[in-house]
Amino acid sequence: MLAAIAAAAAIISVFFNWYGGREGQHIKWTSLFTGDGVTTSEAGLFNGMFLPMLVAAALTAAGILLRSRLLMMLAGICALGFTVLWLIRQYLVNDSLTIGAGGISWAVALPLAAGLTLLAVSGVMAGRHLRERGLAPAEGRRGRRHREATDTHRGGEVHQGPWPRDREQPVAGEAEPHRHRRDAA
Repeated sequence: MLAAIAAAAAIISVFFNWYGGREGQHIKWTSLFTGDGVTTSEAGLFNGMFLPMLVAAALTAAGILLRSRLLMMLAGICALGFTVLWLIRQYLVNDSLTIGAGGISWAVALPLAAGLTLLAVSGVMAGRHLRERGLAPAEGRRGRRHREATDTHRGGEVHQGPWPRDREQPVAGEAEPHRHRRDAA
């Protein structure tokens, strides 16, 4: 739930003022990798910072559905990385970063917080285990098959449950477990 909220916050942030009255969607993400720095030319929706945040949200959705820590971590790196890279490039162009009127707006904090949250979620989320994927080591598989084989050769039923009637041996002070018709057969 926290990861989905963080991804939504990253996407929504690009529709607010990021720096000097300029919305994040109008900042070209491709200019972050050129020598020109952050240009003043307007970007379209998918040329702007919306695209990296959309990719981060898609990675988050895939990470949630697949319970993948790696995808969640990549989503956090994407959101945080592009925002930090933008801050660095903005500093290199202006030789300073001011906060407040005419400078960095509160909206830049959203993708920064979203990226950090996604990284934190990737660290604490319950990922898929190797056995569930069928990638357990060979000795782990052999051990499970061996246990199953020995359980079937012992004979008798395996009772599971916390109730006294399901136990093989009566506990001291308890009456003999009840036998059901299916047990007698």
